[in-house]
Amino acid sequence: MDDSLTSNETAADVPIVAVGASAGGITALQKLFRGLPAPVPFAIVVLQHLPAGSPSALPALIAKCTHLPVRAATAGVRPEANRVYFPSPEHVLTLEDGVFATRPAQGGSRRPGIDTIDSFLESLALREQPPSIAVILSGTGMDGTAGAVRIRQAGGVVIVQDPLTALHDGMPNAVIRRGIHHHILPVGAIGQQLVACTDRDYAAPVSATQATDDVTASLHRIISLVRMHAGFDLSGYKPSPLLWRIQQRMDVRKVWRFDDYASLLEDDLIELEALVRKIPLHVTEFFRDADAWETLRHDVLEPLLFQTQGRRSIRVWTTACATGEEAYSVAMLLDDISRERKQSSDFKLFATDAAPELVALASRGVFRKESLGGLSKAQQSRYFYEVDGAFRVKRALREKLVFVPQDLIADPPLSGLDLVTCRNLLIYLAPETVKDVLNVLHGSLREGGFLFLGRSEALPLDGHGFESVSRKWNIYRKTGPMPTAPRISHARTVRHAAALPRAALRVAYERFDIPSVLTDQKGNVLRTYGRTSGILALPPGEPSLNVIHLVPQPWAACLRQGMLQAVHEERSLILTVSQDGASASTSMNIRVTPLRNAEDRPCDRLLVSFIRGQDDGRALAADGSSLLRDDLGAAESMDWKDEARISREEVDASHEELLALNEELKASNEQLARSIEDLDRSNTELQANIAELAMQHHVLLCAGVMTMFLDTALKLRWFTSSMRDVFPLRSGDTGRSIADLVPIFRDDDFYADIERVLHASKPLEAVIRDDRQRCFVRKIFPYSSDTGETVGVAVTFVDIASFRDPGASTPSN
Repeated sequence: MDDSLTSNETAADVPIVAVGASAGGITALQKLFRGLPAPVPFAIVVLQHLPAGSPSALPALIAKCTHLPVRAATAGVRPEANRVYFPSPEHVLTLEDGVFATRPAQGGSRRPGIDTIDSFLESLALREQPPSIAVILSGTGMDGTAGAVRIRQAGGVVIVQDPLTALHDGMPNAVIRRGIHHHILPVGAIGQQLVACTDRDYAAPVSATQATDDVTASLHRIISLVRMHAGFDLSGYKPSPLLWRIQQRMDVRKVWRFDDYASLLEDDLIELEALVRKIPLHVTEFFRDADAWETLRHDVLEPLLFQTQGRRSIRVWTTACATGEEAYSVAMLLDDISRERKQSSDFKLFATDAAPELVALASRGVFRKESLGGLSKAQQSRYFYEVDGAFRVKRALREKLVFVPQDLIADPPLSGLDLVTCRNLLIYLAPETVKDVLNVLHGSLREGGFLFLGRSEALPLDGHGFESVSRKWNIYRKTGPMPTAPRISHARTVRHAAALPRAALRVAYERFDIPSVLTDQKGNVLRTYGRTSGILALPPGEPSLNVIHLVPQPWAACLRQGMLQAVHEERSLILTVSQDGASASTSMNIRVTPLRNAEDRPCDRLLVSFIRGQDDGRALAADGSSLLRDDLGAAESMDWKDEARISREEVDASHEELLALNEELKASNEQLARSIEDLDRSNTELQANIAELAMQHHVLLCAGVMTMFLDTALKLRWFTSSMRDVFPLRSGDTGRSIADLVPIFRDDDFYADIERVLHASKPLEAVIRDDRQRCFVRKIFPYSSDTGETVGVAVTFVDIASFRDPGASTPSN
């Protein structure tokens, strides 16, 4: 094949077709490439979910179906037209600056929906010209949908396999239901359409162009709603991870269009709350990537402790801490080094996350036994104690950590730090946001401080205010100023600040055990905080989640009137009700606080707090002031300081039970994911075997071998086309008894020999003639299963034109 027509073209000139497939995709890919003309004016990248650690036979299978050269998509390779590229299952493939880039698939960076298919499609969508093409074939789930949205938004083309022709229609239907496709075609017609789409005169359907604008507008609406509701500014994140999580909620609620889902979020605050809880990216465990922690210990922490010699406190910041495992790992490592050196050292570790619920959970330091797999027995014994079937970090270590809600993208950073860890966060951010965040992290470090990014964050920081300490694990040391100034806008911070009081209150209520409920204007409970047992209870009869029905009956009228007054006057108020001897106190205060999602909207939620006498001043801020008296109404913004106070040990029993159930669900999901990977591996092997059988069948047909196979009931199961020379067979004869089929040769012992071979399991051979005086050697063989049981017979005929003495039928030796 002549490759000269494309050898001098650059990736900027070559259209790229990205083909995504999962379960059942091998058959679809084979059909696609068989129907693809050659040569083609574009490069093809084949993306399929395959388990890491096992070799892929897919490139070899596809090479048999196409004349196009098959190449490995490795880092630094520039894609060329008229080539097919396959990434390794060990890596996640992207396109950066016109060449392929890879990052390890292991180590926590590989996540459902944003790895092989979506990750590459998103990077491909960043190219301005020429427009790219995404092809979504057979597969389960909604892999590739988020990436297809990005291709559409970038002006590319999306082609979907007709679900009726797919072995698994989940992936094609996920794209079709959301209206982000241009063409729905059977696999055999996709090849010609690809050529048409890369023609200069190609014009996308008008309806498809309008759908692109609708999707973009709907996503902007959803991002704005999330920002107003929870203060999460998602504009700096890569769209694909967000789209994948949005689609998960859409599938749960059976909503297929983004515009309809945005309308649902505006009408249903419970769904908006569920989406907000789904968005944070939680990938963490104790001492994940053990070799990385050994490098951090020897090259960073030990030199730091040696330099300080206890003269000052070492300051560490763990960003996006999630449930806290990484933050506690750093603290344990620092304490281990101090113990081994018998050196008194002081350190303070700040752990932050944009999700207040995660911060509250991490500050408690309670983990299931399965989460401690990365810890040695000595570490488990030294830093944890067992309680209620779980393990809790001992107070001596917890007092070294400060957990506080903080959005790395929008909020002011910490400063004067010796070490900042930021692992598996930047891979989810847009390139411009990555630059902003790196400027923030650089500014937070003191001169000589260290930045720990981890293996997945392969960023060229040498000469940009950093020097490399470990290239493998991306550990850097600050050496000077960065060449560019921070770019994070003030407007983004202001928007987030409007939602901060509510987020802060959310943590305060869960930390300090102030029983509270969040309701809509009608009193329907949206969420509970703290321990509400003894205060709220289901009434007899039909269940209700209205707070008026859940409180004791003597309180109902007073609470209803107070809620109406709070909404009408848009101010908080306190009601006093009798407890009827429910506690040592004779009365209880009920604080009703109206809340709004934005300054220009009316109050649409109420926070109802039940304040016992002994709780009146329990929740104190770092300066000793009462959080309850000063901040409960959310009328003033909270003053969050760097060195925030450690949370109290008020653990909600029901909340802990919910956490345990969540952990069990996560474990089940992980086991299911492993089972799916095993199934994919088996499916790959099965497809390889099918291809091998197809090849053998093709060889038999090409060689003109006359063969047929009969089962134990002597019914015809399979035959080659050349058998029609001795039997007048048709395709509809499969399944018929051999006794019903009349041969065109003379062989009185034919049926008797079949019976003998079937029962004696020994082959027989005979020489026969047909009506045209042709001679054949007829052989009958028993066919046995793996267990040795005879499951049928095979009959073959060989034409021997020069045979002179046919003789009689004789058994073979």
